[in-house]
Amino acid sequence: MSDTLVITMPGDCTLRAIRTLHGEIAAALAATANLTLDCSKVERADIAFVQLVVAAAGTAERKAKRLALIDAPDLVEGAFARAGLSAQVSFLRAA
Repeated sequence: MSDTLVITMPGDCTLRAIRTLHGEIAAALAATANLTLDCSKVERADIAFVQLVVAAAGTAERKAKRLALIDAPDLVEGAFARAGLSAQVSFLRAA
């Protein structure tokens, strides 16, 4: 199992892309103890993306793994805010 893996999120993080993103994130969580989602390239994000990240954070926590969201642009933070959450919430689990 690798120590850290970074996945760069695509420009489209909406419902259209969720199935593919889900598969990538699930595979990464199975292969690493520390997963970082780099959101610097995200141009569109919606509630489906927020749900995916929250679910991945829950999976990581249950498996004593670590998930981090980095370089989230305002539009990602806006998607979290519309869901009543904060992208600043630490999606980290101490190993």
